[in-house]
This record gives sequence, structure tokens and C-alpha cells, in this order.
Amino acid sequence: MSELMIFVLVVLNFAISWFNAWSVGRSWAETAAAGGWVRLMSWAGAIMSACGFTWVYLVILGLIASGLGKLDRLYVEAMFSLGYLTIIVPIIVSGLLITVDSWAHFWRRRSLGSGAVAGWNSFAQVYNTYQAMSAIPQALSIVKEAFGGRRRSSDSKTDPRAAMAAFAIALVIVAVIGGALTTTLIVRATTRRHARDVAVRYGGQEPAYA
Repeated sequence: MSELMIFVLVVLNFAISWFNAWSVGRSWAETAAAGGWVRLMSWAGAIMSACGFTWVYLVILGLIASGLGKLDRLYVEAMFSLGYLTIIVPIIVSGLLITVDSWAHFWRRRSLGSGAVAGWNSFAQVYNTYQAMSAIPQALSIVKEAFGGRRRSSDSKTDPRAAMAAFAIALVIVAVIGGALTTTLIVRATTRRHARDVAVRYGGQEPAYA
């Protein structure tokens, strides 16, 4: 994959994840009060956002580590594979919930826009699920090869592959935490901004939201 294509995909995923977090933040307080299915949808959107940010950070950290010579090709692939295995199940489950919700909206509204959203969500869900069926076994194989221990010597203190394995796992953890924190910060900032806008619009005082 060319560097330009990687850059475009990273920027696109970051923008989509940001929009998802922003959308969740605008309704976070209301869904917290309502509870039930709408609250579940907010969490599904937040999880999708966090997973998207996580993947962006995985790519950036992997490219930096590879460029600096901290990880060889196997461990860069293992890092991406471990990250993929970490986020793919939450993506599929959250995507399924969002798809069901979009079809429910289409059934109630019967509009072209809601139909297009439901159709796109269905396509994305089927695509992600289909890709996962072939990608998960391959990712498990790479992770097993890199972290299974058979390629490393018994002295883990002097084995460079043991150090690369530990470093790759640490980068995955950093990416996951970074994705979750980014989504949390955007949701909270958007919730506060939305509350201020509502307060100004109706001449009231700003509620205190977390």
C-alpha cells in the first residue's frame, strides 16, 4: 500500500471517529436520562469511535516504530494483528446494534435519507463480518508466531525478539488507551458545549454534565 493511500485512510478514519464521538456527545446527557435502547446506541457509537481512533494510533505508532528500527516486519504485523483482534469484536457487535437501530428508524420514517443510512450500515456490517472471518485466523496465526515463544531464546533478557514482542504489546496497549481517552475527551467537551448552547438558546442556566 502506498504512503499516500495510508495517509488518506488514516485521515479518513480519524475524521469518521471524531464525527462519531461528536455525535455521541451531542446526545450523551439526553440518552443518560432516557436510558434503555437510546443509551445503548450512545455506547455503541462511542465504542466505534474509540476503536477507530485506536486503529489510527496503531498505524501511526507502528510506522514510527518500524521507521526507527524498534520493530522488524514480523512484529509490526503482529502489533497490527493484536490490535485488530482487540477491536474487531467490539466493532462487529456495536455495528450490528447500530444497523438494527438504523433499520428501525427507516421503518418508522420511510425516507430516502434513513433508507440510505440503513443500507450503508448494512453494507459496512456485512463487509466487516466477512472480512473478520478470514482476517481473524490470519491475525491469530501472526500473533502466535510472534508472541508464542518458539522464535525466542530461553534468555529473554538478551533476546532482541523478546524485547520487540514486549514493545509491540506495549504499543497496542497505548493505542487502545489513547483511542478510549480521545473519544472520552471529545464526548465530554461536546456535551458541555451542547449544554451551553441549549442554555443560551432558551435563556436558562447551563446544567452540570460530566
